[in-house]
Amino acid sequence: MKKIFLSFATVILLTSCGGSLDSKKSGLSEQELINSFEGVRSKFKNVFENPNDYSQEKLKMLNDSLVYFVDELKRDFPTSKELPELLCKAGISSLNAKDSEKALAYLNLLVDSFPNHKIIPQSMYFIGRTKEVLVKDIAAAKESYKKLYRAFPNSVWGQNARTSVELIANPLLLEKGLDEDLDSLSFE
Repeated sequence: MKKIFLSFATVILLTSCGGSLDSKKSGLSEQELINSFEGVRSKFKNVFENPNDYSQEKLKMLNDSLVYFVDELKRDFPTSKELPELLCKAGISSLNAKDSEKALAYLNLLVDSFPNHKIIPQSMYFIGRTKEVLVKDIAAAKESYKKLYRAFPNSVWGQNARTSVELIANPLLLEKGLDEDLDSLSFE
């Protein structure tokens, strides 16, 4: 009986003091989290795009910071209008840092949670890319690309997906003209 009372008293004490049992706020505002994410992402892009600074270990450390900020934003501000864009950026950065688990987690969360957002085609493309390049599941990658093409055939990302499927099916197309053979591709 004492244990039950102590547990109940602890819950009352925590909630009355503004505490929570499930999560603690980071203490940063929504804008501070977004700005911090973008600052780290800028450093990430600089390392990724600069051959002199490129280091997979640096990318991993910076990506861990990106993960922290996007996870805090997701937890503390789940209705943030910036969340879809940050999930996509975190997914792409995770892909570039060779973290397929995080890349797929963020990109799939985005597609599932914000199905009508304008960034969905890009996110779907990078789901396919992650499966192709990191997971090395070519069948799943092709299926992801085809799903994107069927949903958004006229978007740039849909066209990129179409090209990716064709290149997976016939890598020698890089050596000859792509355009003449793309029309024969079946997406049904």
